[in-house]
Amino acid sequence: MEVKYRADIDGLRAIAVLAVLFFHTNVPGFSGGFVGVDVFFVISGYLITTIILKEIKAENFSIARFYERRIRRIFPALFPVVAFVLVAGAYLFDVNAFGALGKSIAATTLFSSNILFWSESGYFDAPALRKPLLHTWSLAVEEQFYIFFPLALMVIHRYLKGKYFLWILIAFIISLAASIYGVAYKPAATFYLVPTRAWELMVGSILALDTLPDLSKNWQRNVFTLSGLALILFSIFAYTEATPFPGIAALAPVLGSGFIIYGGRRGAHQAQKLLTTRPVVFIGLISYSLYLWHWPLVAFTKYFLFSPFTAIDSAAIIVASLLIASLSWKFIEQPFRGKYPLLQERKRLFAVAGVVMVIASGIGGVIHLENGMKWRYPDANKCMEQGVWEWYVNNIYGDLEQSSNKVIPCKIGDKKVQGNFLLWGDSHAQALIPAFDELSRKYGLSGFIATHSSCPPILAVPRTDKQYNDAEFNQKILTFIDKHPEVHTVILAAGWSDYINSGSGFNKQKIVSNLQITVNTLVRMKRNVVLVGDCPFLGNYDSPRVIYLKKRFGGFYGDVESMAGAPS
Repeated sequence: MEVKYRADIDGLRAIAVLAVLFFHTNVPGFSGGFVGVDVFFVISGYLITTIILKEIKAENFSIARFYERRIRRIFPALFPVVAFVLVAGAYLFDVNAFGALGKSIAATTLFSSNILFWSESGYFDAPALRKPLLHTWSLAVEEQFYIFFPLALMVIHRYLKGKYFLWILIAFIISLAASIYGVAYKPAATFYLVPTRAWELMVGSILALDTLPDLSKNWQRNVFTLSGLALILFSIFAYTEATPFPGIAALAPVLGSGFIIYGGRRGAHQAQKLLTTRPVVFIGLISYSLYLWHWPLVAFTKYFLFSPFTAIDSAAIIVASLLIASLSWKFIEQPFRGKYPLLQERKRLFAVAGVVMVIASGIGGVIHLENGMKWRYPDANKCMEQGVWEWYVNNIYGDLEQSSNKVIPCKIGDKKVQGNFLLWGDSHAQALIPAFDELSRKYGLSGFIATHSSCPPILAVPRTDKQYNDAEFNQKILTFIDKHPEVHTVILAAGWSDYINSGSGFNKQKIVSNLQITVNTLVRMKRNVVLVGDCPFLGNYDSPRVIYLKKRFGGFYGDVESMAGAPS
């Protein structure tokens, strides 16, 4: 059973997908284009709830038929994208990126990628912006929502006297409250997970109930639709990556979308002049394929380039995305959704869908378990690992992750001379070790290393959130210094900003006061103290990527050093 077609909703889809497309391709002015996903959520909630309620009221709702429609809508366009990402990733990606891609392919296939990406990083982090399937988190949110929502509507119909508005409103308020609270305290989880996104789909569901008063007059419809359009455009142009989102900020695009859908229910409105023009409606029709295809093109380009997009880069990605999406809509989406669709028999459709899911998730799982299959390009991957990670992984300087139970600082530099300095700190201090070792050898010096990840080199560290005893470890380092008077210089290095902003028992005042205590203690022990600011952080594998791509694609990149200094 289909709902009455509304061209203005396709126009609304066009605004949503173009906002996302222009945001991801760095088109100036579209700093809040990510809100296009929220517009999609409202549209989805409205259309799908309308269909379900019509069938429930007609006593012919079928869970099997509902999921058949979802498969026909989602699968045909999605899995060619997954196949493309797999092939392109196998050709282009280094071992780390390809191993991560395998995991995301499996998660995407099982519609759990939102959970995966939540666990890994934030949406706007640089490493996340090179994950070709990152955008599938929104599909996962929808499909997880639609596991329970149809069943909830059936329960309300049969056992709660059909009071849809009351129960959906209660769920809406709870979800919105969780989103407002969570964006301040758990921003990544709030961004990615269903409980804090469900209210956006429920705005559409409430509109589908048809319980709100009709807007019988033209001026009323115009007020709602033009106000809705203004709210959406405001969020697209005014929001940025720094805007706390979703939470309160998401109300603008969500309510704006709801106003447009509500205003167009019973007749024409002023905004239709924009939303129902043929080019806009066409982009709305191809919006799903456009959403799916644009991001892998963006992600692979970001991986391959070491500079911000130029206008030509952005234009090329936009044109390519529109072209591929048009072909996908015409030759992949439409054949599965017409009057006589491919795989018309439901059982066969389910069987094929199941086989595709098993194969795709299995391939992704194997890639992940094989750690990115470094045998694909062994020379490039080996060069990357040797140039960046081998010294750490193979402990060529000794045990860098010392425990509070056994503190034996490692020695670097010229082993023939007595050690006269100590490098004390966390993993950021560890990143400095090769340089200290090389310089020490050059000038005939020697020193010690005392490091442990996530352990700042300050006394009286209050860390109740982990089993590792930072305070005991640092006190034993101090004892080591006291017993070795030849160590006349102590170098303190750490990711200071991480502790200030971590929320793990630290704040700026505690960091500063505890650091002062540590420095004063060392000065009283007649040691020279050198405080090192945080070392530059290029991302999870930006530096290895430079080495890998230079080795993999030879002279295409030119000078490696200039690449390493370029923004990505």
